[in-house]
Amino acid sequence: MSGQRCESMQAIHPATGSARTRCDERCAPDEIDRPRWWHSLRSARSTGLLFVVWLMSAPAKAEKPKPDSAPDPVRDAYRADAERYEFFRDAEHQQPLKLRAEPIMRWTNDGDWSGDVFAWTYQGRPEVIGCILSGPAGPNHRNIFHEFHLLAEKPIAPATVQKERQWAPSEGLKIEPIADAPPPAKRASARLVQMRELARSFKAYMWADNTWELRLLTQPLMRYGDEQSSVIDGALFAYVWTKGTDPEFILVLECRRDDGEPTWCFAPARFSNRGVWLKRAEKDVWGVHGHDEPTGKLTTKTYTTAYARTIANGEVVGQRPEISEE
Repeated sequence: MSGQRCESMQAIHPATGSARTRCDERCAPDEIDRPRWWHSLRSARSTGLLFVVWLMSAPAKAEKPKPDSAPDPVRDAYRADAERYEFFRDAEHQQPLKLRAEPIMRWTNDGDWSGDVFAWTYQGRPEVIGCILSGPAGPNHRNIFHEFHLLAEKPIAPATVQKERQWAPSEGLKIEPIADAPPPAKRASARLVQMRELARSFKAYMWADNTWELRLLTQPLMRYGDEQSSVIDGALFAYVWTKGTDPEFILVLECRRDDGEPTWCFAPARFSNRGVWLKRAEKDVWGVHGHDEPTGKLTTKTYTTAYARTIANGEVVGQRPEISEE
């Protein structure tokens, strides 16, 4: 029967009673005599092929980075510097801020720059955000810089930062309601969706020889809050430059219950010495010019950034910055 049409094999349609060929026009007649297990095997092979095609067409999920057990001298130096800092909410040093166990972000940029972002909290809420970063200083050394931004609503106690410089912010971070924001959801998971949508409604820009729109990282750097406190929920969102993942701007979003009903609020925090500004619905809502760090031993600004020390390539800790205990 090989090579001949299977014209004799017909079946009666149960509904219409009409006859049709079971194999239609392209069935190989020699398969009629195959045993049943052959057809089962062929069906399984077809199913397996479809499964492979489905896997290839399915959207890929981001793979979580694997922990690296190898020591990283530069990252170790960042951690060593961060651990040296002590911040307090009060002048009597009775309310210390707590350094989170791990950096809330690690970034790299072109030109061999990198940094780790740390947060110091009080009762879970971030009060200070800081970055320990470095760039090449010749073929064998790296210059390390320290930058901080106050996130507390009131000034913290003066602290010694960088190279024996006093950071004494004269004012706290201003937090404002978001106009036209939806009512906060009851469930935490739904509020996270709302926060991401609110973050997308803001557009951050930076001036660096031209206007650059910064890219929002939709995964929060940090999530915090307490259903029983005035800050029910909150998150920090980073906006990065397209030349890498260096955060140039931090957006604070919080669900607050300051005057009764929960309300969505925001606060902008520069994380760059360049000019940065923020828009929402095509309207300017905040902006600052390029940062001029005071040259003396005291700064009262909410943001500070300056050189801290130089390390040799491969140096794990080296000489730590001279941070006074006074």
